[in-house]
Amino acid sequence: MNYIERYRPLVADWDEFLAAVQRPLPTTIWVNPLKTTPEQLATLLPVPMQPMPWQANAFRLPADFQPGLHWTYLAGLFHLQEEVSMLPVMLLDPQPGERILDLCAAPGNKTAQIGAAMHNEGLVIANDRDISRMRAARQNLDRLGLLNITTTTYDGSNFSKHAGTFDRILVDAPCSCEGTCRKDPSALQKASLNGSLKMAGPQKALLRKAVQLCRPGGRIVYATCTFAPEENELVIDAILREAGPDALRLLPAHIPGFATSPGITEWQGDSLREELRLALRIWPQQNDTGGFFIAVLEKGTAVSPITPSDNTAPLDIEPEPWLTILCERYGFTPAQFSSYHLFRWSRKRLYLAQQHHLPPSKLNADTIGLHFMNVDGKYPKLTTAAAMIFGHLATRNTIDLEPEQVANYVARHDFKISATQASHCTGTGYIILRYQGFTMGVGVYRAHAGLVESLYPKGWIRENIYT
Repeated sequence: MNYIERYRPLVADWDEFLAAVQRPLPTTIWVNPLKTTPEQLATLLPVPMQPMPWQANAFRLPADFQPGLHWTYLAGLFHLQEEVSMLPVMLLDPQPGERILDLCAAPGNKTAQIGAAMHNEGLVIANDRDISRMRAARQNLDRLGLLNITTTTYDGSNFSKHAGTFDRILVDAPCSCEGTCRKDPSALQKASLNGSLKMAGPQKALLRKAVQLCRPGGRIVYATCTFAPEENELVIDAILREAGPDALRLLPAHIPGFATSPGITEWQGDSLREELRLALRIWPQQNDTGGFFIAVLEKGTAVSPITPSDNTAPLDIEPEPWLTILCERYGFTPAQFSSYHLFRWSRKRLYLAQQHHLPPSKLNADTIGLHFMNVDGKYPKLTTAAAMIFGHLATRNTIDLEPEQVANYVARHDFKISATQASHCTGTGYIILRYQGFTMGVGVYRAHAGLVESLYPKGWIRENIYT
């Protein structure tokens, strides 16, 4: 028997399910509220944006359009993310000023959603044990202008208690990924019962840790992109039984405008907790998406929080001489940075975070906030990410680019500029580059040659883009 046949009893429209998993996924995006609005983005994209009925800033784009090659993507105005993958953060419902933990964060799409929903206020700790994937995630966080993120690389099931407690925790658990079969057909071919049973142990360990770290009355969202009950309802059932009704309960999970199925309460002859119906199953044919499972849990208010308390570690605050250098070069004012800390994170790097974004005591963080400046050279350099956030405030040493120049810039090619374009430049040195009112990054203006040297990050390079 084909392995996926075991799901036939769970799927009312089996033929439609089989047809759906053979189709490619639609292209979906969410609009970055830190930089633009859906209305403004609609005027900048050359294709129609089809609104999602369940989310005001999420859209589908035509299948033949490559949004990752459009300049608005490179400027951080939107983010590419599979539609169903956006739902766990919707149900997490992060709020500005809260402490949020994304326990299995790589590749960072949901972390970015959380940070943007919080409007860069509060603290988000994005953790994943895969160091290389977290470094790649940092590129997207920087492009989107997120500076309320601290990244760590613990094994999630052993995450440090020194982080304190959190208002909300997302456990987007590693899984057998059966629900990703529309973009990776081999996912179903590789799936097996033994594989799911092996995944269940680490999944339970992650959820146990989340329960430990969540504050009383706080929210935990557990999600996987697999169909397997062994990794979904059976995991939730086991943790609910371990914790007891006073410590943990399931909340109703509902997304108006999005078709879902309830969690199952029986599997292969075994009865599960009746309240598992409050969880969500999402099958590909229901909304033309991938497959997902989501459960929303609340920690009991009678449960004592973990110790130690949520202390914060001091930062090596170092605003000068760097702030003065920036103000002199770009015409910034000190008041524009009054709500931030500039601090030394290494000999070569200066970081920036909002004043309330302080790292938890004894937590071994990889990055805190935003890599703001490189300060090891003769002339300190603003990073591309920092320029994209603050560049609109600059009053001098800025250049507005033409379409062909933007294409050269993101391909990391040098290009000529006109005297008119250089009218706000005070001479050779670092400059901020803009296009259609949005900052693209930094370069070096060579005044004697009328030339701009592109400093676009090597990991972001695009050879061909839409302008």
